[in-house]
Amino acid sequence: MKFSICIPNYNYGRYIGETIRSALDQAAEVEVLVSDNASTDESVAVIEGIGDARVRLRRNRWNVGFAGNLDRACADATGERMILLSSDDLADSGALAAYERLARELGSASERAVFCSATHVIDGTGRVTGAQRLDARLWADAVEDEELSKAVGERVLRVPARTLLARALAHMRNPFCFATTCYSRALYEAVEGYGGGALINPDKAFAWKLLSVADEVFHIYAPLFSYRVHDANQTAQQRQSGALKHLIDQYRATFDTAPDVLLAAGMSRDDLARAFVEHDVALRGLVAVAEDERYLARRQLNFGRAAYPALIRRSRRVWMLRIALALGPLGSRIARWRLKSALASYRAGGVIGTGSAVLAHG
Repeated sequence: MKFSICIPNYNYGRYIGETIRSALDQAAEVEVLVSDNASTDESVAVIEGIGDARVRLRRNRWNVGFAGNLDRACADATGERMILLSSDDLADSGALAAYERLARELGSASERAVFCSATHVIDGTGRVTGAQRLDARLWADAVEDEELSKAVGERVLRVPARTLLARALAHMRNPFCFATTCYSRALYEAVEGYGGGALINPDKAFAWKLLSVADEVFHIYAPLFSYRVHDANQTAQQRQSGALKHLIDQYRATFDTAPDVLLAAGMSRDDLARAFVEHDVALRGLVAVAEDERYLARRQLNFGRAAYPALIRRSRRVWMLRIALALGPLGSRIARWRLKSALASYRAGGVIGTGSAVLAHG
């Protein structure tokens, strides 16, 4: 089986060499397709200096934006399965071999299946600082497959794609970590790629489309990739923008999400609007209050008022946010107390259940 590792890059010359080598060092047949988005640093020299025929570089004359560059990275993929790997993340040793064992065991069903895994979290120096696992709210219906686990050599969870899609839309979240998501080229072509509309989270809209056409999703519970957290990655950019780009993307999703995706999830556009108000305005606002970022909570609340005033007025959780903001520092302490147990449970880690529904915390 051949894997296409597609890497969008912009000014990550300090990381891109290590990222490419982590793909080339896999015990699997790979091609590495890099699309450089008009970098102004040493990125191109680093890529060209690797000197491996399996690496192909595409250079954009103009910066087409992060979202626009994703499909360019994928454009010339010839492998049976594809992975988009950020130019600062890593494929850990054995990652593709595990995916290949899973695909071999599934046989022809793998073409309509999406694979993913847990990830290590690393810092700018490559030091492991933690791990990202499943979001319990989204993966509550997953079951452990003992036969697949035995074949792969790691715990494998499975869930119907449309079941996961419904939960992902209800919480307006992406059920996958970008670096670990592996899909057949047929599925990628079925949804016509990423599209370039999102400001900061194009992978979320792509994941929703992918789930609407896939049959099943398989999660390998062991970390197979490493997600790098530093002062210039996507998460940092979101925080620096005051979450405004994220809010805009989430709001647009309430009216831009394709009808076929909503139909596959059994949801209406009104359901999506309510999910936006509950999770992206109210819940994220309460978290911001708890973290003493009251200006951010007010921004989220005001955005919600402008977007969906009637839903904002009717939301009990939004009223909790209003009260927390009105109480000043006392409201921050109350919000921290109210969220403490929920956040502790969410971050606790572990999976409960075998052969039945599992509860996994990420």
